Amino acid sequence: MNQLLHLPLREIPARIRQRQLSVSDLIQATLQQIERTEPDVQAWVEIDRDGALREAERLDRLAARGTVLPLHGVPVGLKDVIDVAGLPTRAGFAPLADHPAQADAAIVARLRELGAVVLGKTHTTQLAFADPAPTRNPWAPDRTPGGSSSGSAAAVAARQSPLTVGTQTAGSVVRPAAYCGVVGFKPSLDWFPLDGVIPLAWSLDHLGIFTRSVEDAAYAYVALCAHQRLEVPLATEPPRLFLLVDFLELAEPEVAAHLQDVARRFREAGARIEERRLPVDVHLLLAVHHVIMLSEMGALHQQMLERVPDAYGPRLRSAVEVGQLVPAGALLHARRLRRRLSTLLDSFLSQVDAVILPTASGPAPDRSTTGDRRFQAVWTLLGTPALSLPSGLTHDGLPLATQLVARFGHDRHLLHVAAWCERILPSLPPPPLA
Repeated sequence: MNQLLHLPLREIPARIRQRQLSVSDLIQATLQQIERTEPDVQAWVEIDRDGALREAERLDRLAARGTVLPLHGVPVGLKDVIDVAGLPTRAGFAPLADHPAQADAAIVARLRELGAVVLGKTHTTQLAFADPAPTRNPWAPDRTPGGSSSGSAAAVAARQSPLTVGTQTAGSVVRPAAYCGVVGFKPSLDWFPLDGVIPLAWSLDHLGIFTRSVEDAAYAYVALCAHQRLEVPLATEPPRLFLLVDFLELAEPEVAAHLQDVARRFREAGARIEERRLPVDVHLLLAVHHVIMLSEMGALHQQMLERVPDAYGPRLRSAVEVGQLVPAGALLHARRLRRRLSTLLDSFLSQVDAVILPTASGPAPDRSTTGDRRFQAVWTLLGTPALSLPSGLTHDGLPLATQLVARFGHDRHLLHVAAWCERILPSLPPPPLA
């Protein structure tokens, strides 16, 4: 495989600055990798080959004049609920297919400002809910890549792009990352404006990123947030962690055993780890999330469902119809509970650097589903930063992952902790694509 496809994000602008790499060469290599692997993966709904090559030429001219931007030449893919000017935002929903976006979403405009090259749009489940996308898991074509950011996770795993952007309303960033063996980072709620992103449930929707390493995720996050220092150093002191027993009890045996082994490795490296339970029942948190998500979906889709009911997939249609039946009093109560639970969990999380738990209850299941969202939806409800870190393989070669969660707003600290953890764990090889 072309070594250009393995470059860490920070090395790309550095090599361009030193005249060791051209953006055009990198984009050509990336497009060739997509062409070679896409028949097996089906991560992309549209590849803007001509637009990417034109932008690469422009960035090469800019570099020749001495200007190299923080993400200069970095290829990026956007989940197809995110507007890219001139391209349709289809969202896996036929009625949207013929309407090109008039402007870039805020996240896309920021990526372009930083010098990233937009490759195109990655597949999503229909309107970012649960009806599966055509994407296949690069580790096993009969397994789901997860959802709803299916193509975004699979594209990074298949070395088709070093950086992609997705969204999460329940578990749609960190779960696909876990199933595909890549890093998925969901920063705190409202870390970046959602302008130009099709909503699913407006008070729960998060943007998130996929990369091959924690260092890459940190580099992209800091650049996107416009912090002056792009360097995010590794945590030098072993962290204090809570291992959440609640989720080990809900996990499949192989996953629970794997997390215990991960915790053992961290302890041997100096981390202080205690087994703890959440101060509130997991199922209450999940019920509150479910009521809010379905209610907001029902409100958002009421008119569209009346106009084009047959365009809806069965899972999305069912969720929207149920959401329209939720009484207003139940929604108000759920929102009050969300505020109280957020305060309670913030106090709990303040006691440690991070908590660790499985990202998902098991490895990637078959493609009839996008997987179990219970282990991720709790943190989406609370708006806390969460990161999925590849941490091993099952006995039959499927990725396993460890999820790290920190207090709301402590995104950079979580990245420090995750970087320390990543150094302790064995790295995963690329998936066995033909």
